Amino acid sequence: MSSGDAYGDPETRRRILEATRELISKHGSDLRLGDVADRAGVSRQTIYLHFGDRTHLLVALVRHMDESLDLGESLAHVRAADNSSEAIARTMELHSSFSAAIDSVALVLESAQYEDEALSTAWRDRMRFRLGVHRDLVQRMADCGDLADTWTVDAAADLFYAVTLPGPWRELTRELGWSDEQYIEGMSGFLQRALLSDTDEG
Repeated sequence: MSSGDAYGDPETRRRILEATRELISKHGSDLRLGDVADRAGVSRQTIYLHFGDRTHLLVALVRHMDESLDLGESLAHVRAADNSSEAIARTMELHSSFSAAIDSVALVLESAQYEDEALSTAWRDRMRFRLGVHRDLVQRMADCGDLADTWTVDAAADLFYAVTLPGPWRELTRELGWSDEQYIEGMSGFLQRALLSDTDEG
C-alpha cells in the first residue's frame, strides 16, 4: 500500500467515494468493493480501513453527496426565508435541483432497499435526515403561527416529506413531462394551501 493510501487521507477517501458514486448507477445492488478499489486506484484493504464495510461505505457516499452539493448552504437559504410561504417555495426549488443531481444514485438505492441491506441502510439514513429537515421547517411554521390548525407538526412534516420524495418528483418530471418551473410552482402552491393557515399572507 502506498503512503497515499494511509487511513484517514482525505484525498483517498474522496477518490473512493467518487468511484462508488460512478459505479453504483451502473451496477446497483451488484456493486462490488473490488470494482470500487480498481476504479479508485486503491486496494480493497484501503476501503475497509476507511469505511469498515460496504454498508458504511454506502452511508458515507450519500452523506458525501450532500456535502458535495452544498446541501447545508441550501438549507440555510431556506431557513432565511422571510415567511412560511417563501420557505416552502425555496424548499421546492431545492428539491427540484437536488433531486435531479442525485437521481441516478437515488433510483438505485430506492429500488434496491428491500433487497440489499447495505443499500437499504444508506437510503433510510438519508430519508431519516430528510424527514428531520422537513419537521424542523414545519416546526418553524407552527412557531410563527402559520401552520393550519388541522395539522400537528408531525403529521404535516410527514406529508411534506412524502410528497417531495424523489419518486413523485421523478414521476412528474420524467414521466408526465412537468418542467422544473411547473414542479416548483405546482408543489409550492399545493403545500402552501394544504399546510398554511389563512393568516400567512406570504
